[in-house]
Amino acid sequence: MTHTYAQSYGLPFPQLPVVINHPESNAHSAPLPGLVDTGANATLVPSAQLRANGAEEIYRTSLRSHWGESRPAVVYLVDLQVAGHNLPGIEVISDEHSEAILLGRNVLNRLILLLDGPAQETDVLPKRPARR
Repeated sequence: MTHTYAQSYGLPFPQLPVVINHPESNAHSAPLPGLVDTGANATLVPSAQLRANGAEEIYRTSLRSHWGESRPAVVYLVDLQVAGHNLPGIEVISDEHSEAILLGRNVLNRLILLLDGPAQETDVLPKRPARR
């Protein structure tokens, strides 16, 4: 299935639908937009979404931005469904400062993505295309 880029940012931004599932219950979120950030190591989820889902903290750490500053971070364990693909046991960082999910490489490396910038579309491929 093809997903269109978000147009609400300065430049079009690839995005995929994300459902946050509680690993031990039936609690889950409605589909939420997840911004595809291939430069981010980790996935960030708004704190309000994690609280609403009943997610539990698993540990505390620090998070360093691309500018080098560090700040405290809280890590949660959730199951994610990204564009219909189930990804169990994903560590996500609680984000108090944003309302958007940011999909980092800890999630993106589990998927085969096609980012089509000229068409402003993203696809999650079911399997690797044949090599020529």
